Amino acid sequence: MFMDLTTKLVISFFGLWVITFITGRKTLSQLTPLDFLSSLVLSEIVGNTLYDDQVNVSHLLFALAVWAALSYLFEKATTRFVKFGYVAEGRVVLLIDNGEVNQNLIKKYDIEFKQLLSMLRKQNVFSLQEVKYAVLEPDGSLSVLRMPEYEQPTAQDMGLEAQSDRFAITVIDKGELLKMSMRGKQIDPDKVRMEMQKQGYNDIKDIAYAEYSEDGMLYIIPKKRNKNRT
Repeated sequence: MFMDLTTKLVISFFGLWVITFITGRKTLSQLTPLDFLSSLVLSEIVGNTLYDDQVNVSHLLFALAVWAALSYLFEKATTRFVKFGYVAEGRVVLLIDNGEVNQNLIKKYDIEFKQLLSMLRKQNVFSLQEVKYAVLEPDGSLSVLRMPEYEQPTAQDMGLEAQSDRFAITVIDKGELLKMSMRGKQIDPDKVRMEMQKQGYNDIKDIAYAEYSEDGMLYIIPKKRNKNRT
């Protein structure tokens, strides 16, 4: 009995390590809800097989192999198919846009103002008036860009003109145009294409990544191969 349990523990240990390695290493703060649920299911698979005498080592190996294959294929699918990845792992959500709280999105995601303020305080922001942009990440964390006059040290204290950091949104990922990669912020595809052409890109497939900033500038990272610039 003890030998069988030891064998299962060893297999489970290396099996979990292999699954973590092939599906990509992430810190706890980077886990999406899907990653969290997947880890729970995996722990149930291992936990239930360890102390069940009717489940032998071959069953454990088969379960780990199937789960590893499913996790690997799903991870590759979310990487290969950009739009599927946004659906499966979730999109970022713009809760505060240029100082204005998007109450429709807050209601949709069941976020109360006291919760929003609590999340802001973790970013050392203690008033909604200080926030220019607040983005809810897929892992549930909040990213914040302050109003320029509330940055430390403030531009006003230094006698300088206050200028905000640039706020940009992903519009092209792996050659695909994303009309709404961020909930609450729509992008005009025609403007993106126009900026592309200004920079000499006629085919969107030649672009690996592009982000569109609030000042209308398009930052482009071209693909390393099959470039066709005019």
